Amino acid sequence: MRNILMILVVVAIAMTSCNNDKQVLSNSFDSLQKESDSLLLVHTALKTSHSTNMSAYAATSEIMAGKTFQDSALLANLAAQEVVLKNHDAQIAKMEQLLNGHQELKATFPNLTPEEMQAQIDAMTAELEDVKTTQNSLRDENETLGEQLAQIEAEFKKQELTAEVKQE
Repeated sequence: MRNILMILVVVAIAMTSCNNDKQVLSNSFDSLQKESDSLLLVHTALKTSHSTNMSAYAATSEIMAGKTFQDSALLANLAAQEVVLKNHDAQIAKMEQLLNGHQELKATFPNLTPEEMQAQIDAMTAELEDVKTTQNSLRDENETLGEQLAQIEAEFKKQELTAEVKQE
């Protein structure tokens, strides 16, 4: 009887410890989830900025289509912008997939074992660091890209005006 009582005490202690571990892990997850939600807002702003640049690129490409240029560097610059925009598309899609995955994990997280919880927390922590780094890079690149697209369009219009003046 004494052995059974001892076993029950050990089991009770183990269960209490497991519940405390799960609570600590759940609190950590909640904190990471708040960070993920915050980064999702930044992501939405980046998507808007990217869409603006995509529209500017499309408009500039359309204006320049079929024209002859004194300075062919404009076409090369425009082509380089297209490459950057496509890269941004891929990075934005990857971030969106990660952030949406964090949202989906909310529903199943409480049902995980403590080991699975810790693995998810570790993965989410690394992913959030990658998202922050990527967002900072995209923010800077989007700003630069917008300026470069405006510069390409202005230079093209300047070349068109110069060509018109020479024709007169």
